[in-house]
Amino acid sequence: MRHRSFGVTALAFGSIMAALYCQVAAIALLLTGSVFTAASSMDGAVALVTGAIFLGLTAAAYLVGFGFWTGKHWSWAGGLVVFAALIGANVLLSIISGTFVSALLPSIGAVVALVYMQRPSVRSELLGTQQGKDASVSVTDTMDAAEPAR
Repeated sequence: MRHRSFGVTALAFGSIMAALYCQVAAIALLLTGSVFTAASSMDGAVALVTGAIFLGLTAAAYLVGFGFWTGKHWSWAGGLVVFAALIGANVLLSIISGTFVSALLPSIGAVVALVYMQRPSVRSELLGTQQGKDASVSVTDTMDAAEPAR
């Protein structure tokens, strides 16, 4: 079993939470755009497009959460894209809804995740460039294992 740090586990959990948030937002916006607005209204079209954006973010965030959890090398780049897109979608949602408060907490969470992903230890763990402690060989081990020259 591969060792996963607490920070990468938190990123996986945060990505799944972001996916759940996007899923609820997508359902609400798609229902609003298709059921609760007048036919061919601009508000309905904007709600449908925003709902489609959140629906795409839902699938991407679930996939990135899986990548974080299993330690896939593509999860670092995917996480950057998903969390940056989440910030953009939340800004769009706050412009549409007219209230900034509802998009504040998810945006703060995405910014924190983006900043945390830039740490060298997290980047190296997710990109697979980190050497495990049991994979490293100390200098004394190699000296003991070498045979003397004859």
